[in-house]
Amino acid sequence: MKRRDVIQKIIDAKKARTYLEIGIGGGKNFLRIRASKKTAVDPNFTFSRRRRIEWTFRNLSNVRAKLYECTSDRYFALKKPTDRFDVVFVDGLHTYEQSLRDVINSLNHLNKTGVIIMHDCSPPDKASAQPAESVKHAAELNPSGCSSGWCGDVWKTICYLRSHRKDLNVFVLDFDYGMGIVTRGQAESYLDLSKDELDKMTYDDLEKDRNNLLNLKDMRYLSEFLGNI
Repeated sequence: MKRRDVIQKIIDAKKARTYLEIGIGGGKNFLRIRASKKTAVDPNFTFSRRRRIEWTFRNLSNVRAKLYECTSDRYFALKKPTDRFDVVFVDGLHTYEQSLRDVINSLNHLNKTGVIIMHDCSPPDKASAQPAESVKHAAELNPSGCSSGWCGDVWKTICYLRSHRKDLNVFVLDFDYGMGIVTRGQAESYLDLSKDELDKMTYDDLEKDRNNLLNLKDMRYLSEFLGNI
């Protein structure tokens, strides 16, 4: 199973019509996802016009897809309050600050029973969890490279939401570097971390208490979640 399969299963279970993807890069997820109204946001699309046309024939959902080549902050600044999404996939800049902004902005444009999915919430090692300002910066900080790719400190956004947003239920599927799931409603469990405490936390803190901090769930939990949405 790939991350796009998880996204599609959630879309299908909800019978979702509107889908937003933040940070689509080469479009390997977005172009395959099937939903009535799809929107993509990225400051730098890295797929060709030919590839988009090719995928339009392979997936008719791409015919009406809207693509915005800009930052997510810029995109949300231009959105009307009435513009809403059923499912949002957040996979933009892998920093705590930006991923948190993307989630908060997405919540402001999420339908009442909508779902936010986040990627890179459970970095597998210290190198992949290196706080940085960009992919390039992460590579400069780790000249030997990250065999698993760069996840950054997105995991802190999960901890922040679980500590400061008691109106949300948040957990992370233990799959593909951690897929965070955010929905409105009664939280299963909470954390009690202040912003200062969270700012000082490092990958070592995550590694010591990963299951608790992330409310980590085995992939088998996905079926239960899908049955309740």
